Amino acid sequence: MFNKKSMVIALVLSLSMMFLVVGCSSTEEEEVTLRIANYYATDHPVNQNLEETFKTMVEEETEGRVEVEIYPNNQLGSEQEFIEGVQMGSVEMAMTGNMWENTIPEFRIMQMPYMFVDYDHADEVLNGPIGAEVYEYLEDLDVKVLNSFPNGFRVISNNERAIESVEDAEGIDLRVFEGETIIDMMDRLGFDTTVMAMDEVFTSLQQGVIDGQDNPLATSYDAGWYEVQDHVAITNHMYSPGYIVINKGIWNGLAEEDQEVVQRAAELAGEQIRDDVMANDEEIIEEITEDGVEVTYPELEPFMEKVQPIIGEFIEEYPHTEDIINEIQEKAEDYL
Repeated sequence: MFNKKSMVIALVLSLSMMFLVVGCSSTEEEEVTLRIANYYATDHPVNQNLEETFKTMVEEETEGRVEVEIYPNNQLGSEQEFIEGVQMGSVEMAMTGNMWENTIPEFRIMQMPYMFVDYDHADEVLNGPIGAEVYEYLEDLDVKVLNSFPNGFRVISNNERAIESVEDAEGIDLRVFEGETIIDMMDRLGFDTTVMAMDEVFTSLQQGVIDGQDNPLATSYDAGWYEVQDHVAITNHMYSPGYIVINKGIWNGLAEEDQEVVQRAAELAGEQIRDDVMANDEEIIEEITEDGVEVTYPELEPFMEKVQPIIGEFIEEYPHTEDIINEIQEKAEDYL
């Protein structure tokens, strides 16, 4: 039989167990670590802002419940490897390029030739309702997009010849990333394309395995590639988006208040990356010119004519994307 003393003891034990469970939950929250994989150089604006803004804000505002570790320079593998890692949850977060297009065709919309007029146009699309609609396609891969930031508009560098016109592209062996759109585009422009991982590019350029590559100015500059390149052509043929992504299971495991902090930190870091990339473009052109790299500004209309059919062909293959593409092009008129 239970007497009053037994009831008091039972109540104390029950409360003790409850506090123990709560204590364990708090301990688990404190142990959450977000590892962020990326392929950018340590001093690239992406990693600078991850360190100074995202990491600082998340760790301070969650009061240590969430820690952030940053892994630049492909330390956690190539982009394809850490993309797969985020899907599986073996990598919590990543700063990715648009390699998602290899599994989600709708992501190819963002890298259609000459799709965006400028950075503001791209930002409105990628961090607005249109971007959100496209990002829903990643949900089935257990990936959530927190924000999009610019890598920049892609330009072409090479050691073969200065590109003054579209005809100068003929026969230049150009490294491209493993994306259907970029390969198709460069083939149509007359380049000989070679798919290659980022961490192989410098040595391949230096040794003449490839003649050139295409990337945003800051990406190539911070990777040191212009040290082994003679010519840069400002073609701006493709906007290169970056995405701050997190494994959906990891996200769902965060407390709601911590989700809010991580989301706000991602948005702020994305804004600052954009500002830095935009400011860096002119400075980089000035510096590489002083270092002896020849910078050219070819007439873009002939480039556009050769690659514009890609958009129509894409819509034919994926008719449901036509409204999205039309909306993006309509918004372009506000930025012309």
